[in-house]
Amino acid sequence: MRFDHSLLSIHHSKISSSTWYRQRFDACPHFMFFLGDAHVSAIQKSKYPFGQRIAYAGFSKNRADWYHSLEELEYTATKIIDIATKNPLLSKEMIAEFYPAQQKFYVACAAIDATNLHALSDQQLLDTYTSLANIYTQKLLASPLIDGFALSTDRVIARRLQEFLATKKLSEKFVEYFAALTAPIFLSFLQQEEIDLLHITLRPEGEQNDLLAAHTAQYFWIQNNYVKDYSVDQDFFAKRLQDFFIGDGAEYLRERQELPLHNAEKKRALMDQLDLPSDLRLLFTITDDFNAWQDERKKGTFWATHYFSLLLEEFSRRSGYSMEELKYCFPPEMDQVLSRQISHEILRQRFEYCMILWLPEAYDVTIDTGEIVELDRIGTGAVIHTRELKGFSACLGVARGPACILESADEIAKIQTGDILVAVMTRPDYLPAMKRAAAFVTDEGGITCHAAIIAREMHKPCI
Repeated sequence: MRFDHSLLSIHHSKISSSTWYRQRFDACPHFMFFLGDAHVSAIQKSKYPFGQRIAYAGFSKNRADWYHSLEELEYTATKIIDIATKNPLLSKEMIAEFYPAQQKFYVACAAIDATNLHALSDQQLLDTYTSLANIYTQKLLASPLIDGFALSTDRVIARRLQEFLATKKLSEKFVEYFAALTAPIFLSFLQQEEIDLLHITLRPEGEQNDLLAAHTAQYFWIQNNYVKDYSVDQDFFAKRLQDFFIGDGAEYLRERQELPLHNAEKKRALMDQLDLPSDLRLLFTITDDFNAWQDERKKGTFWATHYFSLLLEEFSRRSGYSMEELKYCFPPEMDQVLSRQISHEILRQRFEYCMILWLPEAYDVTIDTGEIVELDRIGTGAVIHTRELKGFSACLGVARGPACILESADEIAKIQTGDILVAVMTRPDYLPAMKRAAAFVTDEGGITCHAAIIAREMHKPCI
């Protein structure tokens, strides 16, 4: 992807006049750059060339504001729905189409584990990095399709369900039925990890140490995010093992394993009971498929943070740039890193605040404070003070407690048992806080988001 410093000025009016869906989370530009490329450029060369054709993001001190154009998200969703209307198996065919790229990525990661990076020449190191970057970008081609559908169809699905229930004189059942019909019917990687850990609790103590070692090798990446490679050790999982307090472990394990099946059976029965029309059934089916696909994407991002961190550590050793500086370099600049052509001052300024614009085939970046102020938070509307928040109920229930606002995963220690967790959105690194919280309120994410999935797993109210 080439750099073009004229893009932000050329497209400034378009950016200013558009409405944007903002997501805030912990991230640095290096690990997010692949996502920008996949969303607006690489996807256009795929079998499904209807990703978003513009995206931008602001980064400051390892936090990101990622902006999706609502118009572009709706464009992607409309394309998917139009094709799915003629081909109801579209979502399953998409997943099958991208499966080889997904597997190729994990194979490439394993190859890095088997490589002595210190022994590579500079060119070999750059080639290894570039190869993984290209493979990872291909894996991420699912991302614009998932986001386009998930972030713009919640209200469409809700409106259609409300209209349908009104014809049945069941409007008062909307919240209950909406939650049931959007419940996940798959095991998330977080659920699977917990189930695997629960299996260890049922084994004799003499066997647990070896089983924990294998568990660590399988799930070392589970605390990562778009900034940090935590690579948790066996002690982390051993402590979690000790924290389990389960009366009938086997019964609890069975309930956890069967939850997706229970959700699926309840969903099918409800659809049949309501005689849900085919267009609504299709939307819920695509949501189910993309829900699982989205979970796999999250797992991949955690792996990417680890393996690109291994490569960046070697670039850092050779070039003299710190790891923090390299997280504010962009993938197309890695040859300049080896030749030490990037200014340390530029990287310091990017860390303070930079903004990246992605368009098909090219990107632009600015560290100009005035320009950033103009572009930041565009389309989010005026500030409104209110005592009441409304949204979709991802999991029904009632909870009462102090509201605790988290702006980063670094703040999860603020959450006390019984608090109401309030955040822009949650990610897996929020999980310890979510376990202590009584309920969740998020500003973004939709019915297939992380907060919605975890709320249903934990049976905690979520809006």
